[in-house]
Amino acid sequence: KYGADLVRLWVASSDYRVDVRVSDNIFKQLSEAYRKIRNTCRILLANLGTPETDFDPAKHMIPVEQMQEIDRYALSRLNSLVASARKAYENYEFHVICHDVLNFCAIDMSKLYIDITKDRLYCNRKDAPERRSAQTAMYIIVKSLAKLLAPILSFTAEELWSFMALTEEDHTDSVLCNGLPAVDASYDCPALEAKYEGLFRYRDDVMKALELARAAKVIGKSLEAKVTVYGKEDNEAMKLFSAHAKELEELFIVSKVELSNEAAPAEAFAETESGVAVLVEVAEGEKCVRCWAYRDDCTHDEEGQCLCARCREAVC
Repeated sequence: KYGADLVRLWVASSDYRVDVRVSDNIFKQLSEAYRKIRNTCRILLANLGTPETDFDPAKHMIPVEQMQEIDRYALSRLNSLVASARKAYENYEFHVICHDVLNFCAIDMSKLYIDITKDRLYCNRKDAPERRSAQTAMYIIVKSLAKLLAPILSFTAEELWSFMALTEEDHTDSVLCNGLPAVDASYDCPALEAKYEGLFRYRDDVMKALELARAAKVIGKSLEAKVTVYGKEDNEAMKLFSAHAKELEELFIVSKVELSNEAAPAEAFAETESGVAVLVEVAEGEKCVRCWAYRDDCTHDEEGQCLCARCREAVC
């Protein structure tokens, strides 16, 4: 049945207004695209658990206005996808839907949102509002993806629907009995999209510096790193980083971030697009055995386990 979905994906992704091409290489590329979409949905589902063990949408949904900013950003990006997909369905431009859904899964979700929110989902207290905020966003996103994909990847969407915790307004027999997701004006937030697009653009410089430090054996995983960003006060990246300094550790997935207007040391990575310099060092403090971050507030229990204050509060 997944082979049938792959054939459907080939048909839908082909622009029927021109000659339709088929080859082994095309099906190889489509197989990779299918796996990316399927695996993204699996990760989103895995972060929700079941209503009995973790997230119950009837009890744990967070109002949009109370959600974390990056979660609201993800919903704003979803809204853009829903709007473009609905328009493409109306115009029979199925290849546009395939392209937009793949980009959303590969870039907005896998490369950015899912990676950045892992720490909050895995390490915060189970019922922490910040964790429920991310789960609410992921629940809305995965349900919307199932509905958007149903006309194209019917078997995959049906299987996805069967594992979802559904609400009273959902038709439980089949995802195909439900309509396409609607554009929700409460999700639209152009200001947040502009903010995070800027942060993600400048984040690439930091991620490049981390990759070079990893290759040079300065660090292993990114959580072993302390990052210092050097730049002038009037630099656009520095202004944006300074305005959102509290979010940078989560955004860069490191243990410590500092910003400095002083001259960068010679060993700092300076070949950046944004004009800043990035120094990657081994983070100070002790490694928490639960979240793997290096913190100054780690303490040891009777068994010698080292936990940071957040993780100790989560498990006690």
